[in-house]
Amino acid sequence: MRITLVGFGLLASSIAAAVRQAKFPAVIRAVSSAATLKRAKELDLANEFFEYDSVEEWSKDSDLILLCGPILHILKTMEALKGVSWAKEFAAETARGGSTRQVLVSDIGSTKVEICKAGSKLPPPFRFVGSHPMAGSEKRTCEHNDPAIFENAYWFVCPPEGTEESVYEPLLTLVKFLGANPVVFPPEHHDATMAWVSHMPQMLSSTLAGNLPERLLSHNYQHYAGRAFRDMTRIAASGWGMWHDIAVTNRKETVRALEEVRAGLDRTIEAMNALKVVDGAAPISEASQSADNSAALEKIFKSGNDGRASLFAPGRNAASAFFEITVQLKDKPGALLSVLEPLAQEGLNVRDVELMKVRENVAGTLLLAFKTEEEAARALKLLKYLDYEVKER
Repeated sequence: MRITLVGFGLLASSIAAAVRQAKFPAVIRAVSSAATLKRAKELDLANEFFEYDSVEEWSKDSDLILLCGPILHILKTMEALKGVSWAKEFAAETARGGSTRQVLVSDIGSTKVEICKAGSKLPPPFRFVGSHPMAGSEKRTCEHNDPAIFENAYWFVCPPEGTEESVYEPLLTLVKFLGANPVVFPPEHHDATMAWVSHMPQMLSSTLAGNLPERLLSHNYQHYAGRAFRDMTRIAASGWGMWHDIAVTNRKETVRALEEVRAGLDRTIEAMNALKVVDGAAPISEASQSADNSAALEKIFKSGNDGRASLFAPGRNAASAFFEITVQLKDKPGALLSVLEPLAQEGLNVRDVELMKVRENVAGTLLLAFKTEEEAARALKLLKYLDYEVKER
């Protein structure tokens, strides 16, 4: 199978790296700018290399074309595919009862409705099926390729209504090989869902980080931000280029999500304003505590607890397949290595690592994730034997 990756950034190069390392039976064709192709060659990430404008060449012998650039670039590339001469010759041959060859075209764009509309207009032998992997990072270039980046991630596949699965089987094969979980989804449902769980949070994070009040900035007090504010504004570091394309192709659904959040914020402000202010000069009694008008805010917090818990309902979230333990680190040089090295010696594969809490002269908390419950149990037993304080997450 010849897999052509158009736009050789982080995700495309990660696909290529996984295929090359595992010797998946495929020829990888990288399509990008001259500078990116030069680096991809140095990293040995593909078998063949083409610049964007040689569309006649890189499209002709492809079995699967995966469009991996920004959304507007994906739309532009599909326009270019509609004009390739060999496809017109193929269409004429097919009309005469000749070749029935098919070239599957897909993409990894973060919105689907507009892309799938454009894809439906591609002529034979092209057959378009939209897709979107829920994976990535703040890194953008092939330099940062990660063969495991799709491990355990959802990968939406959005075929036209009535499309037989055999049409997009090559895409499903690749998705499963990469360790992702394919989810067949209508494009409209995809965009409405992503507006809430991805696009609106980005707008909210950018708004939050971009509205630090002058009363903090003038004293540099923003440097005292704790983990909560830093976590909530992490994605505010995202680049505008990609998000411009998402905003203009999913504006309606993202605005609706923002309006729904704004309504929730209004209810929270109303509940806060209803609280009775504690008078530090007055003794606090059970009667005063029960009459502090906090019931509305308590209800909001409990709804938040339930909403958060629903993200990790068993069997409903790909990430829930990981089994996690926490380890209390000792405050000394080599602390991380002293935990990870014995696990490696025992053949235990750590799938994810997070340093959750670190304070000078105080033990930090290390989160370790494993693919199976049996691996997590073995790790827990081993680390306890080594005198670490370990808990199941």
